[in-house]
Amino acid sequence: METELAKGRRNLILANACVITFMATLDGSVVNIALPTIAHNLRVGIQAVQWVVTAYLLAISSLLLVWGRLSDIHGRRRFFAAGLAVFTLGSLLCGLSNSIAALVASRVLQAVGASMAMALVQGIVTSAFPSAKRGKALGFIGAVVSIGSLIGPSVGGLLVAAAGWRSIFFVNVPIGVLGVVLTFMVMPESKAAGKKASFDAPGAVLMILAIALFFSGLLAFQQGILPLGAAAAAVIAALALFLAFLRVERRVDPLVDGSLFKSRVFTIGVVTSAFSYVAMFSYTFFMPFYLQGPRGLSVLQAGALMSIYPVVTAVLAPVAGALSDRITYRPLTVAGLFINGVGLVLLATLGGQASLLATGAVVFILGVGGASFQSPNNSSVMGSVPRDRLGIAGSINSFFRNLGMVSGTTIAVSLFSFTTKARIDQVASGSVGSELFLRGFRVVGLVAAGFAFGGMVLELCGRSRRN
Repeated sequence: METELAKGRRNLILANACVITFMATLDGSVVNIALPTIAHNLRVGIQAVQWVVTAYLLAISSLLLVWGRLSDIHGRRRFFAAGLAVFTLGSLLCGLSNSIAALVASRVLQAVGASMAMALVQGIVTSAFPSAKRGKALGFIGAVVSIGSLIGPSVGGLLVAAAGWRSIFFVNVPIGVLGVVLTFMVMPESKAAGKKASFDAPGAVLMILAIALFFSGLLAFQQGILPLGAAAAAVIAALALFLAFLRVERRVDPLVDGSLFKSRVFTIGVVTSAFSYVAMFSYTFFMPFYLQGPRGLSVLQAGALMSIYPVVTAVLAPVAGALSDRITYRPLTVAGLFINGVGLVLLATLGGQASLLATGAVVFILGVGGASFQSPNNSSVMGSVPRDRLGIAGSINSFFRNLGMVSGTTIAVSLFSFTTKARIDQVASGSVGSELFLRGFRVVGLVAAGFAFGGMVLELCGRSRRN
């Protein structure tokens, strides 16, 4: 029977994991709103300053799998604490940067630390909580991931307006220091620490290069830096590197444990997670343009409507996770993806005259769907792996999540541009007419719904009935 002290310690571990997850996720989007101010202050063009965002996403995505494997070999606590320390140092250096080169380099350092923490959070929480409480605990992690991703622009705007662009980085420093101290105080070392195993360095190099090339091609195309042909060439080259990685992986201690994918619960779980994030980030990318364009709302009104999603997620994600501990995950994951699909279809039907109530109701539906899916799905994925593989399992789950985020925005931009023949910079400048914008917006919404319904079909047909 668990003691009150054990429960208190677990709650501190969860609180530490939630705060750091929130800060690391927030930093992926909080900078966007500050880019014009940074560009003006550092006297650079918009394409140069976009690397402040791109470099962060590239570094995180490229390194997630590496930290998962290393932590399974050497112990999760030390890598988590190191990640917090590096993230804090990178944040401090970002705030002190006086050139675009220094800022981008500091963002890479910040992302290295963030990737270490993000890769291990799910494994740490899973190992700290018994299976009967795992879903609820991971529900809190899922909630802060969604909230951090979606409220970044509004938080960034407030900080920039109140204290300048450097404040969006300096705010991380005291939180990061506290996180390092708390990690060593309350977090036990994983049982896998000291395990005799080798690290697949050649495989790690190939994987990092493949992921970096793949994501840089997608992000550069999305931001208008590369044309479609050059971006496609980068993706093809990345796939060639990935094939080389698979050949190197035929060894005793590979970087990625292929046996994890023998579990239908694990494999379908990470794939449907990617589908879910493709659907969600297709919607979130264009929603602000829709609200402030055809709908004619102010920034404040648009922000208030967009905030419905993270608020609903914050409330329902832990509830859905706790419910999955009682009735199992599948009814909730299937229902969540179905609700998301319905919400996205409804979103595609909204026109320029849609009422605030109708628009807010659609965002609410999307929040219910996301919360219903993410927490139970994460619990099923992390509960399907051996405890000495929690690090790499959490890394893989986080990687598929990032893959969905970046792919979702890239697919949305590509579809919109193909449908309207308009570039994304024209949308940002407001030079695309309402009727033309709505044509592209509907296509994006319907395709996003297709990903949600596709994930639902995988959930229904792909997992063994015994699981």
